[in-house]
Amino acid sequence: MKCIIFDMDGTLVDSSHGITCSINHVRRSIGLPFIETEQLVRFINDPDEHLPLRFYGTKEYDPGHKALFTEHYLEHCTQGLKLYKGVFETLDSLHGEAKLAVATNASDFFAQKMLSHCGIGHYFETIVGANTFGTSKPDPAMLFGLLESLHVSPSEAILVGDSLKDAYAAQNANMPFVYVTWGFGDYQTSTPHVAHSPDALASILKQLLSQRS
Repeated sequence: MKCIIFDMDGTLVDSSHGITCSINHVRRSIGLPFIETEQLVRFINDPDEHLPLRFYGTKEYDPGHKALFTEHYLEHCTQGLKLYKGVFETLDSLHGEAKLAVATNASDFFAQKMLSHCGIGHYFETIVGANTFGTSKPDPAMLFGLLESLHVSPSEAILVGDSLKDAYAAQNANMPFVYVTWGFGDYQTSTPHVAHSPDALASILKQLLSQRS
């Protein structure tokens, strides 16, 4: 059996508008200034950033801040949401070639709503988020839990993503990684598999699947 696991934000969809609006909604409520989208997504994808401190000035996430974000984002997560051009066609071409899944650091209920809104939710056998197993990438536990639910071993899986967190998660899970360059991430990568377009991604994935048959 084979499985391709996709990151969501910055890989399948551009969700930067909704994320920015909801984080700034919380910041405004506690008297903090507006944070620009470009800066925000850079923080989110940097594994060395401590996000509660960056976003809200706290050492850990305050339950009130989390609740306010969740309420706002659940209502607005599809606002300005864009499926990257060519992603639908890539998923369609891979459908039936392997089990397709999503592992995102967003909560799974956000992901399900967003991917359904974009018309691609039906392609995935499972969609897991940070809340599903209580961990976030680069911790590989999310990937292990997803694969176990599909009865697939890490050696039979491939991770696709746009950030260092994704790259480190794949490394920690000992599985191949394909870096996509159209998303939120912006870093120099040593991975041999780099896709500059969804068409190129489909070709790389089909080649990897044939090698691991």
